[in-house]
Amino acid sequence: MSIIGDVLSGRLRQEMRQRVDEVLKCGNEWSQTAKELIEALNKLSGTVQKGNPDPSVFKSVSRAGRKLAKETARLTRAFEAHNNTLEKILTRYG
Repeated sequence: MSIIGDVLSGRLRQEMRQRVDEVLKCGNEWSQTAKELIEALNKLSGTVQKGNPDPSVFKSVSRAGRKLAKETARLTRAFEAHNNTLEKILTRYG
C-alpha cells in the first residue's frame, strides 16, 4: 500500500499511537516504582540513623529495587519497539 493509502487508512497513525501509549504507560509505571524505592530508601536511612535497623525495611528496599529493574526492562523494550517502528517508517517512506 502506498504512503497515501497508509495515512488515509489510519494504519500508520494507529501504530504510532499504540507505540506512544505503550511508552507512556511504561514510563508512568517506572516513575511510580522509582518513588516507591525512594520511600523505602528514606525509611532505611531513618532506621540506620536511629541505630535500630528493621529487617522489614531491608526487604522493602530489596523488593522495590527488583521491581524497578523489571519496570526498567519493560520501559526499555517499549522504547526499542517504538524505535523499530520509526525505523521501518523511515526506511519505507523516507
